[in-house]
Parts: sequence; structure tokens; C-alpha cells
Amino acid sequence: MNQTKQKILSRSRELFNDLGTTNVSLRNIADDMKISVGNLQYHFKKREDIIEALYFQLVEEMNTIMLDPTANLLQSVLDVSSNMISKLYEYRFFFLDFVALTRKNQTIKQHYSELSKQREYQFMNMVDVMIQNSLFREERLKNEYLGLFKRIELMTNFWFSSVLIQEDTLSEHCLSDFKQMIHQSMFPYLTVRGREEFAAAFPEVMV
Repeated sequence: MNQTKQKILSRSRELFNDLGTTNVSLRNIADDMKISVGNLQYHFKKREDIIEALYFQLVEEMNTIMLDPTANLLQSVLDVSSNMISKLYEYRFFFLDFVALTRKNQTIKQHYSELSKQREYQFMNMVDVMIQNSLFREERLKNEYLGLFKRIELMTNFWFSSVLIQEDTLSEHCLSDFKQMIHQSMFPYLTVRGREEFAAAFPEVMV
């Protein structure tokens, strides 16, 4: 991707995050960057093209967040979840307008549907590894871990929107709350060993 195109994406993301996608036009982006609309449209014909490009950029960046094979397994899993949440915050506009954007853009909707299946497969593999390492307990209810995945997915898609219903802006505080909620969602599934490792990693949240 050429430098100008990446600058357009970076600045558009900032404007979308600050103002919302519906409040930002190609004219707004061009004026902010001090370029002509024609110059902008040479790279992106429509605002929706920018949104789609940013979506796929987010997916690509999320795919680079990997487990650290040299770290403690539980710590690495929790670190990955925290790093992913930080990345989502960088593209928070997408989740604030999640339903509207996926309704309007079938390419994004179809890709996200397939991506969700991939994430589910990856999550269930992670659960298997955690069970094998005596960090997660065995299931006590049918499809218990699948239910955990779906709850985390729901939080991921709608956490930022939920915060803005009650507050005026998204802050770093809401980001730390989000990370803590994900960790708390996993805690009941930890074994005795898993809880000991969790307490050692996050003593400040234990009572």
C-alpha cells in the first residue's frame, strides 16, 4: 500500500473514532488532510471503501497478535486477550457502528461471519490446550466452552457501544474494565492450578 493511501486510512480512522462514521464524509476527510476530494477519490471512490479497507486492516493486524511460546501459558493467553482489546480500541468506530456497517456492506458481513467461525475454532483449540495443561477444568455442561466463546464475542462486539450509552466518551478506564471483564469471564473455568497462576499474575484483582 502506498504512503498516501495509508495516510488517508490512518486519518480516516481517527476521524471515524472521534466523530462516528455517519458524521464523516469524503469532504471532511479531504479538508482535514488539506487535499482535494478528487485526489482522495483517486485512492478511495466512496467513504464505504475506506471503511472496508480499515476493516480488513484491523483483521490483518489482529492476526499478528500471537501467543508467546516462551511465556507462561495462562499469562500468554491473558496477554493476547488484552492486546487484542487494545487493538479493537484503535478501531473502535467499527464496533460503535457494528450493526449498521455490517448491514450496509455485505463484503464485511460475509467476511465477519467466516471470521467468527475461524475465531471459534481457534478459541476451542486454545481451550483444549488449557485443559491438557491442567489450567482449565473439563466441561460440566454441554457446549460450556462454546457458550463462553459466544459471550466473549458478544462483549467484544458491543462493549464500546454499551459504555457510550452511559458515558459521553470512551476512556482508558473503560479499556481496562473491558480487559478485566474478559479475564473475569475465564476465571470460573480455571483449575486450582490455573487460579494460583492467575493470582500470581494479577494479585491486584484478588480478594
